Amino acid sequence: MIVWLAPIAGFAAFALNEIANPRGAFLGKVHWKGDPGGVALTFDDGPHPEYTPRILETLDRFQVKASFFVIGRYLEKYGNLAAAASRAGHLIANHSFHHFRAMSFFSTEKIRGEIFQCQEELEKWVGYRPRFYRQPAGFRNPRIFATLEELGMSLVGWQAHAFDNLVKEPRAMAQRILKSVRPGGVILLHDGWDRDEEQDRAPTLEALPLVLQGLKDRGLNFFTLDRLLGMSKEARV
Repeated sequence: MIVWLAPIAGFAAFALNEIANPRGAFLGKVHWKGDPGGVALTFDDGPHPEYTPRILETLDRFQVKASFFVIGRYLEKYGNLAAAASRAGHLIANHSFHHFRAMSFFSTEKIRGEIFQCQEELEKWVGYRPRFYRQPAGFRNPRIFATLEELGMSLVGWQAHAFDNLVKEPRAMAQRILKSVRPGGVILLHDGWDRDEEQDRAPTLEALPLVLQGLKDRGLNFFTLDRLLGMSKEARV
């Protein structure tokens, strides 16, 4: 029995990496770092009518540009916020239409529908179909890579995660980011919530100035993903 444990454990580790490793996968490219002259600040799960405008105000105060991975069904209600962020120089990206956490188990047709429907809604508000996509909860499978290739899109992960869905103390949240991020890294925070019940993003709002000032003190610039990765913000097809 012991003879079988090693290959089973090895396969399990490989499978887990392919499903959830935010920094890379054997079956497809995951973008999580780029130009070491700066970092990319990204926000998931918006737009939100309360928190997104307040985050935009903070970014403007620090003269920082960021990238927002938005959920399509929220765009139907608050697409004007995504449009305003885009006009202000922030990058808008695709985070699926419904943000189903079990999306990795969907058929290719349903996966494509989730991504494509969000692309169509995004084009209405920002005038282009974004290249960059982040999978709900970061989970993925080969069908997702194939779908993104078909749509001319690229998958984005992260280097540093505040875990602001779990951590609620702003200083601890900021310290986690500042400890984890390295030059060229992608940072993940949230300006919204993927479920119907409300999630308090006040701690994220309080942590954000600490993160911005801490990284500025290191001499790092803040790039949108297209600038950090040296890629067009628009889908290739």
